[in-house]
Amino acid sequence: MIRPINSDNTAYTAFKNHGDVKRGYIAHRYHTSENVDISTKLKATAGAVLGTAVPLLYFAKKQTGKKPTLKSILHLHYGLKEMLVTGISAISSGALFGMIGEPRKKRDRKRKEAVFQIMNTCIPLLLVEGFLRLSDKVRVLNNRAAKLGGTIAGVTVGMIAGAHLSNKINDPRDLEPDRKLNVKDAIANVDDVVGALILAKFPFIEKLHAQKFLPVIYAWCGYRAGQSN
Repeated sequence: MIRPINSDNTAYTAFKNHGDVKRGYIAHRYHTSENVDISTKLKATAGAVLGTAVPLLYFAKKQTGKKPTLKSILHLHYGLKEMLVTGISAISSGALFGMIGEPRKKRDRKRKEAVFQIMNTCIPLLLVEGFLRLSDKVRVLNNRAAKLGGTIAGVTVGMIAGAHLSNKINDPRDLEPDRKLNVKDAIANVDDVVGALILAKFPFIEKLHAQKFLPVIYAWCGYRAGQSN
């Protein structure tokens, strides 16, 4: 959502150095947005990568009973637990590393973005998992068409519910404009789509080896939380 600049031009004066003014409008729903420095980007990247790698190494060792290798990580079996733990770890670590050396206001922004990312990672997967368990018990739902429709619905409703819940957690008194889903969020939520299809065990997903891309997407979500200004 975008808002017009005040007639006295004070808004322009306050924000012109941050690249937020474009053709008479200020973006980000009155939220200030500053350019992210290289140091913050590096910290967020390191945190997101570490937060993704640690659970992958743990699950690879647990599933194979051997020392983790690149091959075992690439062929990791993803169930609900693996997806939730890896996603939460990547986002939390990215945000925490990004907070290092930052003032309180910026730390709060990263914390809130982390909550948003975690809600939008977990809730869609939980809804899809719940639907798939139900479909196994209800004959009319136990077919590929119904599972595909339920999977898509679960991800869509989950994203909306995740955004709503994160806004309630981050701003219980409703003092700030709500954080809305945007194009980058939709791209980042590819992990939910891929994860949901993996949970539903659709053959074409297995042939595409889509699970190999999940760590990259989780790391990206963590990076977004850690560099959020």
